[in-house]
Formats: sequence, structure tokens, C-alpha cells
Amino acid sequence: MHEFLLSMIELLSPELIINRGGLILLVAIIFTENGVFFGFFLPGDSLLFLAGMLCGLPVLDVSIYTLVTSITGAAFLGYALSYLVGLKLGKWLLSRPDSLFFKSKYLNMASSYFEKRHHSAIIIGRFIPVVRTFLPLCLGLIKSDFRVFMVYNLIGSIVWTCSLVLAGYFLKIIFPELIDYLGWIIIGLLVLTSIPLIREFSKIKRDHV
Repeated sequence: MHEFLLSMIELLSPELIINRGGLILLVAIIFTENGVFFGFFLPGDSLLFLAGMLCGLPVLDVSIYTLVTSITGAAFLGYALSYLVGLKLGKWLLSRPDSLFFKSKYLNMASSYFEKRHHSAIIIGRFIPVVRTFLPLCLGLIKSDFRVFMVYNLIGSIVWTCSLVLAGYFLKIIFPELIDYLGWIIIGLLVLTSIPLIREFSKIKRDHV
């Protein structure tokens, strides 16, 4: 089991994903994390930031415009798919027992987040792992207005993609020597992106005490 976990951590390394699969695998993972509930464990935030840092280098030899457009499209379409899955299969998913890839508490967390922030949660929630994946599924389940959802979905896709990808891209231009410290940068990103997730879990526990 320990060896399996180590293998999974290695396979999900943002640097390895980009090295092995380039833009195609990158876009596929972003689509999966945003569009399929069992993709909640994928490294979306750190992957986007690292993609920005590696953009234009041999490992990811595409223009920044192509990169941003491709990722934005994948995030947008992923959310649309997740909404439709929630609309059609949401009740069925809730009736099933918790498993490794689907837990009702994740859906409850996304629902609670939306109740507090309403449609702005579709934009802000993009920056919170797990919430990012389960929020559109939740909105489909409650039959939130689809047209309004798609407008906020587009805005959220653009804001999430541009902020992280361009942050990595311009940081590399200003401080090119940071490329030599990708491992530490990834660890730092994982820690930072875990903070809002931990806060949401803590709020849910306090609300149920």
C-alpha cells in the first residue's frame, strides 16, 4: 500500500505530467478535475502555475496564448459537463454509499460554500480544491439556472486560468533562475492551496457541532 501511494504521488507530480504528456495531457487533466467528480485529487492549481513557468520552454513549447486558451476551454467545458452530470445523475450519486472517489461530505461542502457566496462561489470556488470539482455537480443537482451558471462558469474559467498561468509565466520571466527550484515551488503551492480547503472543512465541522 505504501508503495502504491508513493507511485500515485509520483504520477500526479505536475512536473512529470507536463514532461510526459505536454499540452494534451495537461488539458485532459484540467478537464477531468473540473468535469468529473472522481478527478478531485488531481493537482489543478499547481499544474496551471507550473505550466505557466514552463511555457515556451522545450518541455511545453507552445505560446502563452495557446496555453491560456486551451486551459480556459478545458475548465469551462469540464464545468458544463459536471453540471449536466449533477442534473441527470445527482440523486443517484447521493443514494450510493461513500467510496474512495465519491463522498457525500464533499458535495455538502460545495453546497454550503454556494449557500454562503451564491453565484460568486462559481468564480471564487475555482481556487479551492474539492470545492472546485464538486460545486458544478451540486448546482446541477439543485437545478440552478443553467444560463446564469454558464456566464459565471466562463468568468471563473478565465479568472482561474489567467491568474495562475500568467503568474507562473511572468514570474519565470522576471526571475528565470526559479526554474531550478521547481520542486520547492510545487510543495509551496500544494501547501498554499490546501489552506482554504482545510478552512472549509473546519467550518463544516463547527456548523455540525
